[in-house]
Amino acid sequence: MDAIENAIRKAFEKGDASKRPFREKVYRSAFAALERTLEARDDLSEEAKTARRENLKTTITEIETEFVPAAPQARGPQVSKPAPRERPAPSPQVEPEARSAPRAREKSEAFAPQIDPRDRSGVSDDPSPEEAKRRIRAALPRPRRSYAMLFLIATVVAFLGLGLWWTMSSGILMSSDERDTSVRNPPLALEEDNYSADEETTASGSRGSRAEGEWITIFDPTDPTTVSAPDGGNIDVMRNDDQVFLQVSTSGGAGISFDVGRGILETLVGRNAIFSIEARAQDGEETQLSLSCNFGALGDCGRTRYVVGPTRSDYLFEVELPNQSPSSGGTITIVPDATGEGHALDVFSIRAAIATQ
Repeated sequence: MDAIENAIRKAFEKGDASKRPFREKVYRSAFAALERTLEARDDLSEEAKTARRENLKTTITEIETEFVPAAPQARGPQVSKPAPRERPAPSPQVEPEARSAPRAREKSEAFAPQIDPRDRSGVSDDPSPEEAKRRIRAALPRPRRSYAMLFLIATVVAFLGLGLWWTMSSGILMSSDERDTSVRNPPLALEEDNYSADEETTASGSRGSRAEGEWITIFDPTDPTTVSAPDGGNIDVMRNDDQVFLQVSTSGGAGISFDVGRGILETLVGRNAIFSIEARAQDGEETQLSLSCNFGALGDCGRTRYVVGPTRSDYLFEVELPNQSPSSGGTITIVPDATGEGHALDVFSIRAAIATQ
């Protein structure tokens, strides 16, 4: 499962995914987050940006098909061959008495009028060919209306509407002068809408890339020996129910360093590497996580900032490492609260994998 699909499905767990309006909110957040990242990536060509948009649309389409019920097969009307035409039974009427009993007929004439079948407004007992066809059509069962086609049309219209909305809201048709490029936005951060009384913000995705192969664990809270804190920083291994995490906090904008082994870097050299930091904020409040990397001769990852909410989420970033042997290991440094307000951060894991488009 790729990173963006994993984030969308985690977002589904926070609401009722069977309701279409809820899923559309998650999709809109994913599209908006992707566009902010693409605007910040000046080094990407338009073809690469278009490919990543198509990748996101494909992922959403695959997820959405899981919520579309299978359409029943339409059955045509089962028309059986009409039976050979028989002489229709005459409608109930007053028939004359049998001629073999004239005396009984004379008695009945004293009580009721005698009606001859030939006097019924010229209607013959033998129907005409047109009348016979009409009666056969009336006797045939009417086919039931099939709703399969209506459902298919409604589904197609819904997807076209979603695509049109994304095209209009993403600003893909706008020129570079019309877009707001005055502030360089951080890498992709998927922000959910407010589904509860408290505002939540989660982040995922790394330029729309997928993780290839297994994830490599860089940090596990059960082994805090690879973590170092500056003066005034605190690192504590915490247990809550079945969860084990490292609670970190610093003062003065200092950062907590996590070691990245040389063997891990050797596995990732010459490829695009995707890193995942699984974390959450404390006490139901948001904090701003700021991170940077130092991979020695392989370079760094710049400086990235995320808005972290109280929900456990993955925060991803992508680094293209040169194809050369590292001389030593590296570090990932996290500032739990870039605003300097002293908020703590819970870190559950740090992992890495090879990224593929």
